[in-house]
Amino acid sequence: MNWATTNCAINCSANEDVSRSLTYPLTHNLNRVKYKSMNTQITKPKIKAVFFDLDGVLVDTYKVWFRLFNRTLKHFGYKPITLKVFAENWGQSTEEDVRIFMPEIKLKDVKRYFSINFSKFMKYMKVNPEAKEVLKKLKKMGLRIGCVTNSHRDITKLEIENSGLKNFFDIVITADDVKKPKPAPDMLIKVIKNLKVKPDEVIFVGDTKTDLIAGKNTGCIVVGYKIKSRFRVSSLKQLFAILKNFETKEKE
Repeated sequence: MNWATTNCAINCSANEDVSRSLTYPLTHNLNRVKYKSMNTQITKPKIKAVFFDLDGVLVDTYKVWFRLFNRTLKHFGYKPITLKVFAENWGQSTEEDVRIFMPEIKLKDVKRYFSINFSKFMKYMKVNPEAKEVLKKLKKMGLRIGCVTNSHRDITKLEIENSGLKNFFDIVITADDVKKPKPAPDMLIKVIKNLKVKPDEVIFVGDTKTDLIAGKNTGCIVVGYKIKSRFRVSSLKQLFAILKNFETKEKE
């Protein structure tokens, strides 16, 4: 694993063949692969990589961050926020958190507090029960796998190592690896360049508006996990119904 330091909604169920409902081209300038079937030339977009957001997709850290964030607010002299307010700001960068909720506090001090205290709330983290199976199958299909998260590097390592997902990723990009985290496209662009793929050869799976904006601005095929998007899934396994509509190379 490489740690980088240097709009119509389509709902897919596990038993649904989404190929019946999809039309091409999508909203992307897709890299197409041609093949012949029953003397008819058919075109499918080609996918070489799948990138995932971490928190909220592969691991459930919602309760972890809610408790840690309110502990952080209290530490710096601010009142705690409600679950509703937290939900409205879920997935944004630490820079945004500080700007909105702790404008008088230095960013580096908040980052440090997060890093020191995150492990105290790890007991609330839950791994998506489908994560390992899905990542393993994607690997078998010959796809490159990236993790793109607005969490900071030390916290991301802690999550990935404790979730048992470490060996599945070709690269992990965190908020510490770019100047502008999501929703800016910088993180996805960095992964794309590192893995030497094109934006329209990438599926990016995220669970927040921040993810959707980043993916759209990069030119990736965006899949919303439990959030409204052109492609939407409520289960990670449903990704394979979407992948049926794309050309992928099975490992021999």
